[in-house]
Amino acid sequence: MNRVLLTDAQQRKTLAAVRSLGKKGLQVHVTEETRFATARFSRYCSGGLVSPNPGRKPEEFYLWLKEKLGKNRYDLLYPMDDGVMEVVMRHREEFEKLCRIPIPDLDSYLVASDKARSTMAAMEAGLECPWTVMVRDIGELSRLAQDLSFPLVIKPRKNSGSRGIVVVWRKEDLVGLYLNVHKNFPFPILQEYISPGEKYDVCLLYNRSSQVKASFVQKEIRFFPLERGPSTVQESVWRPDLVEKAIKLMKKLNWYGVAEVEFMVDSRDGRVRFMEINPRFWGSLQMSILAGVDFPWLLYRLAVEGDIEEVTDYTTGIKCRWLLPGDILNFLYNRDRFKSDPPFFSTSKSGIHDDIISIDDPFPVVGFFLACLRYIPDRNMWKFFFHR
Repeated sequence: MNRVLLTDAQQRKTLAAVRSLGKKGLQVHVTEETRFATARFSRYCSGGLVSPNPGRKPEEFYLWLKEKLGKNRYDLLYPMDDGVMEVVMRHREEFEKLCRIPIPDLDSYLVASDKARSTMAAMEAGLECPWTVMVRDIGELSRLAQDLSFPLVIKPRKNSGSRGIVVVWRKEDLVGLYLNVHKNFPFPILQEYISPGEKYDVCLLYNRSSQVKASFVQKEIRFFPLERGPSTVQESVWRPDLVEKAIKLMKKLNWYGVAEVEFMVDSRDGRVRFMEINPRFWGSLQMSILAGVDFPWLLYRLAVEGDIEEVTDYTTGIKCRWLLPGDILNFLYNRDRFKSDPPFFSTSKSGIHDDIISIDDPFPVVGFFLACLRYIPDRNMWKFFFHR
């Protein structure tokens, strides 16, 4: 039986991948810093490993992962989130001697994971973007404040979700707010503020020859934090124009594996602006699987078989949400909570699917609540949920 190792078992996207691959008969193992992780409780998970935290202890995680890959003989490794990706990228040659890792090369990843460099690449590809300023000297800030238009956004070059993103409404606040972000996210970019409009995500899969093998588009409906956080409800939509834009950008990066390209409609003029690239699996992965584009399985086949047929057809109008805890938090903080469409109290009978809750595979819900209990004293984890 083929064995696959997925990291970041606490995350909903990892659960989606576990279910996808496990249903195909693969032996799926997961890693997390605790035994109480959502994906580990899935009926489709064959085993779980307790690992060091890759973000806080990257060197320790590297040595641990090297040992486990050599000892357990996995066929594939799926680095599911940024911390693991950074470690795997730095030690790629060593890891690839032990198993297949379907990820892009380092140069491509460094461009895609950096919001300044990816924005420059998007401009070069002819995509419309918010105007962007890269700060190279803190001493420039006071002078820049006199020349820039406000409001504007301070945005970390590397982050996940909305962490570190700050809106500056007045020029006299720029220096202080910038320095606060700079402490945790060195030299963030300054970017034009765009009033929140419709958001779309283009999900893509590339083979080693950088040819598109799968595409899918979802519309983001609700979010937490409100407006600029990760989506808590999505809907599958048909937007070939956005796929074309995303492909035009990714063509410059010689990509391999999965990526998500995010766009926003500028509410001022209705024009579509490029926002960022997620150079890995995205949080709402379950949405594309439900719609008929099974990215985890397609990526596995691509890595093992070398190439696959192109998948571009899928079912539109499917809705999926992240109830635990994303959509609950949206409901609690949203003043228009009772005007939401779809309504918060929608159920699967009304056509709303869920990232975690499943009659077929119920125990990840237990894993989620056990993880909550485990992380009660961990202030960093609660910041992770409430300040995304």
